[in-house]
Amino acid sequence: MSVRRPKRPTATHTFRAVWPIVEGTGTATTDPELILQAIGDLPSVAHRHNATIVGPPRACIADGRRVPGSGGALQVIVIEAPAVPATGRGYRHNSGG
Repeated sequence: MSVRRPKRPTATHTFRAVWPIVEGTGTATTDPELILQAIGDLPSVAHRHNATIVGPPRACIADGRRVPGSGGALQVIVIEAPAVPATGRGYRHNSGG
C-alpha cells in the first residue's frame, strides 16, 4: 500500500522578502547561518503579507543600495519563493453593538 502525499498547490506568485543585516546583533556568526535564520522566518513574514510559501526558497546576500525595501542597510538577505495567496479564515469580526 502506497501513501499518497497531498499535492502542493501550484505557485501563482513569487514572494520576495528582505532582511537587513545589522552587524553586532543577532546570534548568527556566518552568512549561511544568517540565511538559514531568514528562511526559518520566511513563513511568518509571508503570512503577514497574506501569502503561503509552496516551494523551495532561493536566498542570497546582496548590496542593500541595489535592493528596494532595504531600509538603507548596507547588506541585506533577499529570499524569493513560490507562493499562493493565503486563504481566508472563514470568520468575521463583530463590529460591536
